[in-house]
Amino acid sequence: MLVKIVVGVLFRILILTGIFPLQLTRIHIPAYKFRGGSAQLECEYELKGARTNPEESIRGSHPRNRYIYRDDYYNDGDSDGQGGSGSEKLYSVKWYKDNEEFYRYVPSANPPIKSYKIEGIRVDTDHSNHSKVTLRMLTLKSSGLYRCEISAEAPSFDSVQGDGRMDVIVIPKDGPTISGDSERDSYHMGETLELNCTSGRSYPATTLQWYINDNLVLEPSMLVSYPRFQNPHGLITSYLGLSVVVGPHHYVNGEMRIKCMASMSPVLWSGGQESVLQHPTFDHREAMLLVRSLSWQVRSKSPIILTAVAIYLLVIS
Repeated sequence: MLVKIVVGVLFRILILTGIFPLQLTRIHIPAYKFRGGSAQLECEYELKGARTNPEESIRGSHPRNRYIYRDDYYNDGDSDGQGGSGSEKLYSVKWYKDNEEFYRYVPSANPPIKSYKIEGIRVDTDHSNHSKVTLRMLTLKSSGLYRCEISAEAPSFDSVQGDGRMDVIVIPKDGPTISGDSERDSYHMGETLELNCTSGRSYPATTLQWYINDNLVLEPSMLVSYPRFQNPHGLITSYLGLSVVVGPHHYVNGEMRIKCMASMSPVLWSGGQESVLQHPTFDHREAMLLVRSLSWQVRSKSPIILTAVAIYLLVIS
């Protein structure tokens, strides 16, 4: 542990003093993107003599873009890696997804830009250059760990790299729906009410919760769990059942309000702790119940007390 701390301190000192001829100043990889959209990945760097803010050389632009590596290869004639008094020159910029190269920029090549076909990756070369690469028509297979690697020419042959994860998400087109025993139209006190809640197709999967009179149902004996269903193209449908023995305590002013809520909340990680940034989009679907003295019926046009609600909390960079 002590060795790691010492190495980290020395590395920071070297960064701040500008000894390294090549600096990775900023890496930006969006955390979440919609399927079918585009994403711009950025990897900014400074060669010797052009660095303006040494603090930025060890800081990413996003909590998930926090990994920066350095590989130094010096030739026999220049052991200090400075390459004399001349300015460093860029050799190449390479991009990888899950350790598979898909984009390369080499200024000395003709043409300088070259892209490689891998699953889930479509490079827009017209909007890509030495410091950024644009991806279009994102799919679920576009999710993964992205890494840029920047290399300098001789004499330093310095190399730096940084990475970050991007996930592609799909919001359900439909809100959750509530279903039950369609053959029964009434329940007596002491009988069991059984309902099912089904989410819309999404990725990642939505989380379903039941509420009775605005109180979250936490009792395991009242909840019925079902396996999630994997739809074509990777989308997921979630299910959750509710089983309630009907009693007088379930009624407030003669009504029992039952709600199913579906939520999907991408999570950002910072320093090992979760923090969720919320930008809600609401989608409401409703079913109705009519309460009577010792029984109640499910009707489409009775007062609203059975509600399915979808809340999708998004963080899109």
